[in-house]
Amino acid sequence: MLGDNLNQPVAETPPIPVVPPKPKSSILPLIFGFLLVIILAAVVGVVYYKNQLSSTPSPSPSPIASTLPTSTDPSSTPSASPKSSLKPSSSPKNTTTSTPRPTPVAVVLPSLDLRFGNPSGNFKQTIDEGNGDGRVIYREFTSIQAGQFDEVKSSWSPKVTLCFHIVANESVAGKDIKFTFSLDDKQELEDNLGTYDKLEAGRIYDWCHDSTTGIGKHTAKLQLNSDKSLKENNSNNNLARIDWENLADKIAPNFTLVGPFDWGTNGTCLLTQYVEDNVTAIANLKVEQQVDAESWATQTGGQYCFKGSAGSSHTYAVKITDARGNINEQKKTFVLY
Repeated sequence: MLGDNLNQPVAETPPIPVVPPKPKSSILPLIFGFLLVIILAAVVGVVYYKNQLSSTPSPSPSPIASTLPTSTDPSSTPSASPKSSLKPSSSPKNTTTSTPRPTPVAVVLPSLDLRFGNPSGNFKQTIDEGNGDGRVIYREFTSIQAGQFDEVKSSWSPKVTLCFHIVANESVAGKDIKFTFSLDDKQELEDNLGTYDKLEAGRIYDWCHDSTTGIGKHTAKLQLNSDKSLKENNSNNNLARIDWENLADKIAPNFTLVGPFDWGTNGTCLLTQYVEDNVTAIANLKVEQQVDAESWATQTGGQYCFKGSAGSSHTYAVKITDARGNINEQKKTFVLY
């Protein structure tokens, strides 16, 4: 049976129909087309962005540019190349919020100006010699001078009278102008110019004060508007000062030693006459005498008489010292009558 099957003709396999393969379509055109679309889109975007930049006055980035990468370099400028990132030309600013600025308020400055004249004052030494003429001016200076006053007799009641010249640029009541007066850096007086009802603009008004001071240098100061109750546009010219010096007496006493005289039984005598001093009272002068080589001794009576052999030689000296230590000494050598 197996042999029968071997002897049977083999049936031919029907031919398989051959279908020619479909040609594969190329993807290159798609790639080129896609790239072309991208390039066109990029060009359109760049042109649009440049137009936006040219029409926007503020260098701040636009909402479109804010989505693109930015450079940390604030000095760089936007590039026209499509491959470059857009970079703002200045540091990014927050344009969405703004700090409200306060409304300017006009400040009205004061117009008042209190000052001193030029010179700011004058000062003088006044005395009363007791002759019925009252107080008279002995010497006078202005505040721009360093005044010096000679010492005079205390019986003349010497005083230094200081007068400050005050000016206001506009009318102001005298009582409203407060001041302080100091002498040698010690405040002596605090008052106002109420002696004047009103200070008219541009006129000079004097405030005067008598001062009794000792020997040496002295400084007087007047400070206007001392409590700052008046508003001024310039308070740097509210202080004036006057400087002077009371000089100590340097003039020695004056006298005349006269003689010798032959006074008979009283002997040969010398007299001390015409004693005076410009400052020290005569009663306060120290009068001394020296006989020959003896020590100095106080003179009494204003005279001295020698007794002895006629023709003998002697020396007599008188020395007078005032309160300031000024000395006048005179002597005579003579022979007895």
